[in-house]
Amino acid sequence: MRPKPILLLTGESPGHRQADDWRDAVAPFWDFTIRKEDLSDFRGQSRVRHLGTAIVCSARASGLRFVRERGLVARMGVDHIVAHMRVSGQSRVAVSGREQDCAPGDICLFDLSRPLSAASTDYEAITVVLPRPLFGVRQSALDTLHGAVIRGATPFGRMLTDHLRSLSTHATGFSEPEAAAAAEATAALLGVAALGLTQEDGGVQPLERAPLLVAIRRFIEAELASTDLTAEAIGQRFGVSRSALYRLFVPLGGVSGYIRQRRLARAYRDLAAGDGRFARISDVAYRWRFESPAHFTQAFRAEFGCAPRDVRAQVAIEPGKSSGTEPAAPSETWTDFYDWVLKLAA
Repeated sequence: MRPKPILLLTGESPGHRQADDWRDAVAPFWDFTIRKEDLSDFRGQSRVRHLGTAIVCSARASGLRFVRERGLVARMGVDHIVAHMRVSGQSRVAVSGREQDCAPGDICLFDLSRPLSAASTDYEAITVVLPRPLFGVRQSALDTLHGAVIRGATPFGRMLTDHLRSLSTHATGFSEPEAAAAAEATAALLGVAALGLTQEDGGVQPLERAPLLVAIRRFIEAELASTDLTAEAIGQRFGVSRSALYRLFVPLGGVSGYIRQRRLARAYRDLAAGDGRFARISDVAYRWRFESPAHFTQAFRAEFGCAPRDVRAQVAIEPGKSSGTEPAAPSETWTDFYDWVLKLAA
């Protein structure tokens, strides 16, 4: 993919209009809320550059609360890694009941295949979006690091902070090979830093286990519609014991839980597709190997907080907004940015 144009969001007048524009700009990543009393003073500015195999965003905004719900995770179906470096302002990030503070200079790691929420003061930040394969053998070590923080006060953290600032400053002038090299270097640095995090800042996944977990996850993704996708079958396919397989998937909610979550995500995308309003819920349930439509509806509601019919009904109201496969919009629009994130690949 060739680097795309720069996207800019600027505004001189704070308030509702700027908040609406900001909502469009961050749509691939978050839903957000602003206190009513703060809305008239809201400001948000963003500058986004596509490097071919990475996306670099520099932004500043008023205080708000970000939420990445399971529905948004499923609708997009991407597992990119996000490194969010605070230039100014404080945030508190919540992931699976664990909270972490992120201060100026700190770098918080997010996995876009998993939900999270964050509350932030007025802030300025540099954010880099990297496709998971760019991390090579280190990529599944990131499975335990969703919401972890690389502290800017550490020597390596300070070097990473300098690197991300420089990347944001100079990215506009890169040639295509230079952009690819910069993205690879950023992933390499972040991967090494992530492996060195303590249990307090994020769990550590031994490097030697990473290729196996990557291979198993790819196998699961390819076999989601199969009736033979079980822990026993996976263990036999990869020559690992049941206990070893379960330990490998503990950070992802267990083997069966992970398979169910991925099947539910596929079902959500089917229902939210452009023609989802014509999908029969029973067909979707059986396609993704749920024992009955009632069981599927119960699991779907537990995962996403709504019924399958609610997702399908929303498509009928807003058919252009729910599809993950809509044609690319004209360049230099925030709809195009959404497309960048969906199609980002190493």
